[in-house]
Amino acid sequence: MMPTQYLLLCLADHQLTSQESERHGGSRDRYVRCLNIGGRWAVHGTRQSPLLVWHTVQAGEAQAAAERSAKARGRPVVVLSRSDSGWVEGREIQVFTPAFEPALLGHTAQSEARARRLRTEVDKLEAFCLVVRQASAARNHAEFAEISRAAGKALHAKFGGGSIVSASAWLTGRKGQEALQSVLTGEVELGGPLSMQEIAETIALAQEAQRLQQQAENSTSRQ
Repeated sequence: MMPTQYLLLCLADHQLTSQESERHGGSRDRYVRCLNIGGRWAVHGTRQSPLLVWHTVQAGEAQAAAERSAKARGRPVVVLSRSDSGWVEGREIQVFTPAFEPALLGHTAQSEARARRLRTEVDKLEAFCLVVRQASAARNHAEFAEISRAAGKALHAKFGGGSIVSASAWLTGRKGQEALQSVLTGEVELGGPLSMQEIAETIALAQEAQRLQQQAENSTSRQ
């Protein structure tokens, strides 16, 4: 059975949507940010911040909501039709009701302390992904060693310490996953050279490397 189609609001001129579409190709719809209940433009919805949706029979209401949002924000907001077999109402998505009207008008303000903390964690996410990607592209041991030395110096200068190994462990750990979620839910925007797709690919790469390492260690311990 085909998944249910829903209507969502997306930001027509989101800078990262254009950048990622140009870099990776394919339809812009793959990279859009949609409105969540916190009034932020998110890659996907979570239990804490589901995406706002309308049923297809509510097309007029969705369009009116887009117009109200565009007027309040001063930016073009458009209606997008989308489906996902993993969506569950009340979890990844939330059907719009008048209680969510404030989300159309703007996002919920963060405290200064939370905003600074999230920005720091996402800066780490981007920096750690960058050095892990560079290391994974090394063609031989000598090149890896040189990249490792340069990464250590760069991470020490920016964060007071770090290495490729510790960066990879951070990405696969709780803090890395929380930083990724803050980007996916629109709480913080990426500011570095890597796209959202490249960030996700790098974390998957680190997770696979960790899995293979654990597998090798378990095999050795059984010998």
